[in-house]
Amino acid sequence: MEKASAALKNLFFPRRCPYCGQVMGFAPGCECAPRVEECRLFGPSALLDGEGRRFAFLDGGAACYAYAGPIRQGVRRLKFEGACGLAAVYGREMAALAAQLEPGGPFDGVMPVPSTKKERRRRGYDVPLLLARALSGALAIPLWDDILIKEFETRRQHELPLAERKANLLGAFGLRGTAAVQGRRVLLCDDVATSGATLDECAKMLRAGGAASVWAVVFAATPRPGARKAGKGERRHGTE
Repeated sequence: MEKASAALKNLFFPRRCPYCGQVMGFAPGCECAPRVEECRLFGPSALLDGEGRRFAFLDGGAACYAYAGPIRQGVRRLKFEGACGLAAVYGREMAALAAQLEPGGPFDGVMPVPSTKKERRRRGYDVPLLLARALSGALAIPLWDDILIKEFETRRQHELPLAERKANLLGAFGLRGTAAVQGRRVLLCDDVATSGATLDECAKMLRAGGAASVWAVVFAATPRPGARKAGKGERRHGTE
């Protein structure tokens, strides 16, 4: 009976790869799996370790994957094709990585990189918020989604030269009160990071509000030159 029920469910709601989107049926995995592993970044220092990118306010952080191949396909499905269910899958991977970052104990709360009301209306949903909810549940920490706000729309970061990205964000973020973050260890989350300027600007506001530390975890990133990929036999976060 259970097999028949599963067959019917698969007929009307076929299983799809959470990355490339290909219909998987009853197959245990997708043929894109080797390419997904090629994108996996190694260790919590792969993105924000201060070697290739100097941050003024962010204490550190990491990305699960390089933004390429099936990972890029998956993120685009989440952001532009309404595949909101992917946020739960990606959020669990981010949580496994964030657990390796915890400085001096568990994080006190998780915050999504905020967007404006206009930006949320345009898309119909808030991707960083969906990821933050998944992280909150997986790590059993509070979700702080009403403290850090975006004051106005900015030009898209990936469309700008690196030298202009920090200036594009000046004054864009603010705090609704500071009591909740004073002395706290804050975990920021976003779907994709390029230069990391957005995360650092958010961290600036949180540190000004009294946060003890601000760390970041993202699902994918444009990796700095020389960032290590997971090698054969090495520990790969998110798969433990």
